[in-house]
Amino acid sequence: MKNLNITVSGETNTGNSRLILLLKDFLRENDFIVEFDGGIDYENEGQFNEHVSKNFDHVIEQVKDTTIITLKEEQLNLACIGKS
Repeated sequence: MKNLNITVSGETNTGNSRLILLLKDFLRENDFIVEFDGGIDYENEGQFNEHVSKNFDHVIEQVKDTTIITLKEEQLNLACIGKS
């Protein structure tokens, strides 16, 4: 199987975690295999879900009012990552 890594990055309090939750749930609901990496902030996915689900609708409304989201596609050159 091929891998596709989706990284959500941005300043603190710009909705990174909530966007990851939305993407993760959407992809799984549509039968994609999704692996979760909570980075240094979350020990496991359950902890992430519990924390990020709090005040979800309120936070999303704040993010919509204060944040511009830029979507950018980048393709990796297989030779650069050691695959041929």
